[in-house]
Amino acid sequence: MQTRDIYKWGSPDVEEKLPEHTLKFLEEQFPVDKEFKASLPKGELPLNPLKKSKLSQTTITKLKQIVGKDHVLLDDPSRARHSIGKFYTEIYKARFGEVTDVVDVVVSPKNEAEVIEIISLANAGKIPVIPYGAGSTVTKALQAPKGGISLDLSRLNRIIEFNAIDSTVTVEAGVYGPVLEKHLNERGYTCGHFPQSFEFSTVGGWIAAKGAGQASTGYGKIEDILLSLTAITPSGKFESKAYPAASIGPDLFRLFLGTEGSFGVITRATLKIRKFHPENSAKGSFIFKNFEKAVETMRDVMQAGFGKPHFFRIQDPEETDISFHMSGLHGGKEDYFLRFIGYKPMERSLMHIIIDGDPSYAKEVLKKIKKIAKRNGGFSTGESPVNKWLHQRYSSAYLRDYLMDEGIRIDTLETAVSWSNLHELWEKTRAYIKSHENTSCMVHISHAYENGANLYFIFLSPIKEKNEITDFVKFHKGIIDSIHKHGGSLSHHHGIGRMLSPWMEGEVGKEGLRILSSLKKTFDPKGIMNPGGLLGLK
Repeated sequence: MQTRDIYKWGSPDVEEKLPEHTLKFLEEQFPVDKEFKASLPKGELPLNPLKKSKLSQTTITKLKQIVGKDHVLLDDPSRARHSIGKFYTEIYKARFGEVTDVVDVVVSPKNEAEVIEIISLANAGKIPVIPYGAGSTVTKALQAPKGGISLDLSRLNRIIEFNAIDSTVTVEAGVYGPVLEKHLNERGYTCGHFPQSFEFSTVGGWIAAKGAGQASTGYGKIEDILLSLTAITPSGKFESKAYPAASIGPDLFRLFLGTEGSFGVITRATLKIRKFHPENSAKGSFIFKNFEKAVETMRDVMQAGFGKPHFFRIQDPEETDISFHMSGLHGGKEDYFLRFIGYKPMERSLMHIIIDGDPSYAKEVLKKIKKIAKRNGGFSTGESPVNKWLHQRYSSAYLRDYLMDEGIRIDTLETAVSWSNLHELWEKTRAYIKSHENTSCMVHISHAYENGANLYFIFLSPIKEKNEITDFVKFHKGIIDSIHKHGGSLSHHHGIGRMLSPWMEGEVGKEGLRILSSLKKTFDPKGIMNPGGLLGLK
């Protein structure tokens, strides 16, 4: 078993590679010693032996009785695969065969009744349980410092009810994004939730991480799409009802949003759906002379009141510049024309727009956006940049593994920030990232609101030859400190997990942590659900 089979992103049959002109550009930007690059493991190393499972034979036998022997896995590759997500240090260590903090067993129930039995057995024996959707988390939420059971929900994959009258769909938590969307599209509907992990993430994972999709400006984040859910906790089964709205005290089902398996196991959900006719979508793109004018345009659109794009994205100057290089546009006739009319490299900023819905509505909203963009110096670049972006919207995630093969590290951090703090946060955090030796920092806005937006930082640099993990951890901590110091949230849509737990008290305060701890004790008195520092909980 090669380690690449454990940490690799996406389909095992897909390996994305960069075209020669792009690879040449990256080699010039991030020179890596050839001998070091050749020696860097590409994932061919075998997995180091894992700690032996601590579970008793009696417990294993009982688990097999609940789900069947074929759905209880004790082999090292299965345990390793279910104990890491896609955080940078996890996959870097896995290249060397190192996967630590592993679960003792992987168990795959086929229905809610089996989940209840497993949680009951685990609670009686104080055995940790870590819910597992598709493994795409980037917050270290799957690590198992106390061992235990990885509860793989992939067999809870039924679409229970499609309801056109209410515009809802009810599904089990293990349904993958493409399966759900295909089912809805065939009936003329969409869920509207398209994270970059869409192909390899589940409905339960979207809810547990409180995620966002690439079209969330129009359709909303998952908390806006979710109407109700069912969760199995060590204290019992919780079910809410799919009212369109209600005033019956706090919305209790929302307590499970963003909890990453620390309160219980989400087993099913009812989601809002919308009618969808992609042929009606209006698309456009604009290039601005600077990031400030692009942001001003986005803010004006979001606050104007005439409607809003579903997909709304701005690339800052460095991301725009790297996009020009990687797409082969740098130095071409379009590039020189834009320079000639005043849109200069490392200053200009690209905006993408898609508006869904009724064709007259989509056209009218785009028309009004064009007026605002023109007023702020935006030059229309048509549909082509949007279509090119859509073509690689999911496949670009594969490039992380390929870049690491080339000795280049790439990672991300994202935040939410008010409009009034956005530019300072962007400038100061970029300055910190750029102060790190030979590091590029690309930033984009991909989720916009009336009151602010998210900032998504992507940073690239050569892998350190001797102290990669130590250097990365220190650098990563500095980025988080800068984001939080300048008014950004700890996360906008990736979640907290164990990665951001040390900052949670500074985010929610001591009283906030006390409330979270009280809820944890209510749902999970013995502390078996994803224990070990998740969400800042002890």
